Amino acid sequence: MSWNNTLKPGKGLQRKTPMRSSKSLKTKQSSKSRFGLAQRIAESLGRALKHRESESTVLRSVQHRRNVAALGCLITGGEAQACHVNFGKGMGLKACDSLCFPLCPELHRQHDQGGMSREERWKREWEYVDQTRAKLIRKGLWPTHVEQAYQVAIQPLARVVHPELSEVSQ
Repeated sequence: MSWNNTLKPGKGLQRKTPMRSSKSLKTKQSSKSRFGLAQRIAESLGRALKHRESESTVLRSVQHRRNVAALGCLITGGEAQACHVNFGKGMGLKACDSLCFPLCPELHRQHDQGGMSREERWKREWEYVDQTRAKLIRKGLWPTHVEQAYQVAIQPLARVVHPELSEVSQ
């Protein structure tokens, strides 16, 4: 029986080729790679659609989230974080900042992880957002741009939590 040199006791495995660098090479992104093949072909034929950047339809405001967190937890009254509603969003997506409410980190985690029916969570979110809005209005920290975003963002939640109100308005 012949022995393979790499498997003999006392002699470890040896590399025949040098190790490659683990650093990724930063390549300059060419203008071609910004678009897919179909878009590049359409451009060459002069039939490409010009897409314009659309503005976000939801409010993103660091100052508003700070104002919300400064209110203190709605349940415990302690230090709070701005917690977004979980209604009408996918994983990794945040709801509009106008639909934030303050919860302490432990309750925020519990809220996000569930433990209750969706309908119960939606009702609580409705109540928490309503309380938060009332407190910020009393403090003069609810500007008109937040109110405008709130009026748009709250409608889908209102239809689910209070369907009787949406029937009256139609």
